[in-house]
Amino acid sequence: MSQRVTLDAMIPREDFSVAQEEFVLDLFRDFPIANLSADSAILRLLRKPDFQRETNQWTPEQVVTFIASFLDNEVIPSLILWKSPTFIFVIDGCHRLSALRAWIEDDYGDGPLSLAFYKGEISEEQKRISKRTRKLVEQRIGRFSKLRALIDTKVSDDAHALKRANRLFTRALNLQWIQGNADVAETSFFKINSQGTPLDDTEEMLIRNRRKPIAIGARVILRAGSGHQYWSSFKPEYKERIESLAGEFYELLFEPESTTPLKTLDVPFGGSVSPVDALSLLIEFLTISSNRQPVALPIEKYADDDTGEKTIDVLTRSLQILNRITGNSPGSLGLHPAVYFYNERGKYNRFLFLGMTALITEKIRNNDGSFFKKFTSARGMAEKFLVENKSLIAFVLQNMSKAQRIPRMKDLFEFLFLNATGVAAPTPEAAIANMGLRGRILDVNAIQTSPQFNDGTKSMLFMTTALASAIMCPICGGYLHPSKSVSYDHITPRRDKGTGEAANGRLVHPFCNTGVKA
Repeated sequence: MSQRVTLDAMIPREDFSVAQEEFVLDLFRDFPIANLSADSAILRLLRKPDFQRETNQWTPEQVVTFIASFLDNEVIPSLILWKSPTFIFVIDGCHRLSALRAWIEDDYGDGPLSLAFYKGEISEEQKRISKRTRKLVEQRIGRFSKLRALIDTKVSDDAHALKRANRLFTRALNLQWIQGNADVAETSFFKINSQGTPLDDTEEMLIRNRRKPIAIGARVILRAGSGHQYWSSFKPEYKERIESLAGEFYELLFEPESTTPLKTLDVPFGGSVSPVDALSLLIEFLTISSNRQPVALPIEKYADDDTGEKTIDVLTRSLQILNRITGNSPGSLGLHPAVYFYNERGKYNRFLFLGMTALITEKIRNNDGSFFKKFTSARGMAEKFLVENKSLIAFVLQNMSKAQRIPRMKDLFEFLFLNATGVAAPTPEAAIANMGLRGRILDVNAIQTSPQFNDGTKSMLFMTTALASAIMCPICGGYLHPSKSVSYDHITPRRDKGTGEAANGRLVHPFCNTGVKA
């Protein structure tokens, strides 16, 4: 996925229907850049709809190209605005205005506005992209403050910059206004965003179901309670609880951030925090893990959450499942993400994670405690199978329809843990046949023709080497993930006068210590 610049802090969000003191405003015809300066009355009124997708669809190159187009008097599509009784909403053109304000503020996702918006929680990826954007702006355009200083200059060594500076406050963006009520404005938004850069399926689903607990939960987790508060209308105690739960989710799913090529096995369970990828994962995860019925309730079937109670319920139920997958609670299986959810080249696969989520959710729903005992006894050989057959599993996934991938991966995991023993795992042929597939089993890997090691090859070398020497649980023989999930076990139990010295201790999975050994 291309790098995207996060400009979400540049224009605040607001609900279309928010009611405050009504103001009088003539519908002005154009939009000069002065409207985006900190002391502008128009900026104080400017909002984007609260359901608008995050303003992060442009690459650094697109941001720079647009600012240059503005300064060079090139044709730019009109902004489309709607005046509510309280605010001026940007129906189309939010990226254009956000890019210009980012340039004015020198904030491409890492400056004072963004730091305040995200409560200081800005990912390393976001910082890297911001730095790259700023560098490109300075190389091709120059800082806003530098061009503004040239306005009253008659002579300059850079004639092109001087021409741009003199156009800075004379160029204005064209405007169109939507006439009508909030329903008309929302309908217009969807029609407009089906053109140009259309909403993807996840974005549209979130917007249409923005008041459902699954949507609220996904959005609050993604930013760990920072950014725009889609839950701002809830009671303070509910808001606090939602943000607390979201913080736990974020830490377990998305920390630490992964880098390419891999140099550590401590990789995130949820993959990248890229908003589109992460939101898609979170919606599916919450849908599966919060369900306690044989068939999961789709997001649109939930009732709107007007109080926050339904969102808290969804997050609480889902966190119970996540705490079975990782974490230090007594029931945690302590799964190692590099073993279960990443391919041989260190790429995350959400269908593996969601397949395991579906399996654990089903077993907990059915109160099937015996499965987890079987899981532990088969774990060593089952994980050996997963490590040795990563490329095969990736190939099989590529040849399945999207609708098949989660249930088939659930079936694969269940088959492995019900059929592996302490000394042997099922054959690849048997595992593939169990998923309803047949054919010759090949070890599929891309041929590397370049003499240079690419990032995928470097990650593959690291994964192979690091897993070969990784810490194993002495009880089940499975891989340990100590940074997220570990229990300290007395070899000679305390009840038998075992001491707390290091020689009497060992690192094990929490469930192995409390659910198996006990």
